[in-house]
Amino acid sequence: MGDSIPSSYRQIVQGNQEGLRTLIDNGAVKPFLLYHLLIYTGLPVLALLVPERKGSKYVRPVIFALILSIAIEVISYRRTILGANGYIVGLMISWWVFWCAALLIFTDPEKDFKRIERKPATSINDQDKPQAVQNENGAAVNEDTEIFNWNGTTRSTSGGTACSAELCRSGLSACHSLPKQSSNQHEQLEWQGYPHPFLHRTNWTLGLLLNMRGPEWNWRIPTLEPLPKTLHLQLNPHHSDKSCEKAEAKYATGKVRLIAAFRSFLKSYLCLDLAKSLMMRDPYFWGVIPAPPPFPFNYLAGYPILVSLYRLHLVAFGIVAALSYTFSFCPIIFLGLSLTFPNASKGLTSVPLDAPWLYSDLFGPFIAPVLDNGLAGCWGQWWHQVFRFGFTSPARWFLSLLPSKLSSNRQFRHTIMAFFAFTISGTLHACGSYTQFADTKPLSGSFLYFFLQAVGVLIQNVFAKVILPKTSPCEFPRWVKRAGNFAFSYTWLMMSGPLIADEFAKGGVWLTEPVPISFLRGLGFMGNKDEGWWCWHGPWFRY
Repeated sequence: MGDSIPSSYRQIVQGNQEGLRTLIDNGAVKPFLLYHLLIYTGLPVLALLVPERKGSKYVRPVIFALILSIAIEVISYRRTILGANGYIVGLMISWWVFWCAALLIFTDPEKDFKRIERKPATSINDQDKPQAVQNENGAAVNEDTEIFNWNGTTRSTSGGTACSAELCRSGLSACHSLPKQSSNQHEQLEWQGYPHPFLHRTNWTLGLLLNMRGPEWNWRIPTLEPLPKTLHLQLNPHHSDKSCEKAEAKYATGKVRLIAAFRSFLKSYLCLDLAKSLMMRDPYFWGVIPAPPPFPFNYLAGYPILVSLYRLHLVAFGIVAALSYTFSFCPIIFLGLSLTFPNASKGLTSVPLDAPWLYSDLFGPFIAPVLDNGLAGCWGQWWHQVFRFGFTSPARWFLSLLPSKLSSNRQFRHTIMAFFAFTISGTLHACGSYTQFADTKPLSGSFLYFFLQAVGVLIQNVFAKVILPKTSPCEFPRWVKRAGNFAFSYTWLMMSGPLIADEFAKGGVWLTEPVPISFLRGLGFMGNKDEGWWCWHGPWFRY
């Protein structure tokens, strides 16, 4: 076996680059180029810019069909080495299809969606009052225009109750996100529906398309940290939200949130460097399967389960580090620039980009959700929810077609939501695996892994809520239930984990150099003799 293993993972990377170029030159595949991305992004913008009164209900399905056809062509024929050996192409192209379907087919943004915007007091008039809508959680948005002032006071355009600065100081981050301003320069927040002015509508549309978790939208996903109490009261004065009443601002100011983002970036950078360095010591992560474990795990070669557990935990560590590293750029870029150049930020968009509540942490709490809710808590509360709205929109649309007696059943709804979400997630990751320049098995690998997570959630729920109450002679203590939830979740993830771990390894996900400078390899730790500080070799822009 040792003779079949390359001496360095860089040989595999170089071989992939040469092989792809040969296929492109021979016409077997086509390259994925920048203009494909621009066209693909621009089409839904055009669709959403057309108001309903001008035929958008006909334009949007046609443009979605065009988006779908482009996606099929790209996934079928176009390849690149960039982005985890081409993984990012299939993942993001397929995600864009589902995201556009959510916005163009399964919902009506013009009627259903509103976002929080800042406006000068002089620009508010009674004719621009937003109408009542419901957010994802069913919370009613006031039909009267309620204005939240950054200086801690509130003005209602139709008799709403004012909120004092004392209430604002009682624990709200939003009030302190901007420096104090004079009375004629103070800024306000309100719900803004689909705008009529073209430039404003363009900004609103781009904000909707490029937003994934919706922190400033009325459809914001439920796992985000609650809005600041005073802001919630101003936007929803007739709806009491206990989560907002009890919530304390995690980040008091934009500066505090920015510092936390830099800390997250540094920590995830170092963790990602460690994960990459450890992985490149093991030919398994080069795509050589099976492969002997590296030192000191070679002493465990007689216990393949232990070797598999080591690799699965390293994969999980690498994925969490990579996601944290990637998404830490959002607050660093948008919050950092808005705090540094406030006037430019206000001129660019009416969204308060300097508000810390826009930048919730990527991952939720881990211990309580997993111990209390098992596998469902792991995936639905702890794991990142970046794709959540795109996953649940088709499920809600499907449920709306069913009889109300069936669709209103809580357990049935949760089951349908889970299977829709994991089926779509499996499809995204299978498309990513398919577009890699490697011999992968998208259906029996990535897709099956995510589909099995829905099966696991269903099994655990049925056992805990149906079978156990009927067969158990007594109520189990809370610690026993929590131990059982953790044991089942861990066992299920470890048993199904090789499906996705092997697929990532064979596809070449870990061959990507995620960081430009490696401190560990530069200092000589866990690296070959040809390794150094600088990791990004070769041209930056290539196939």
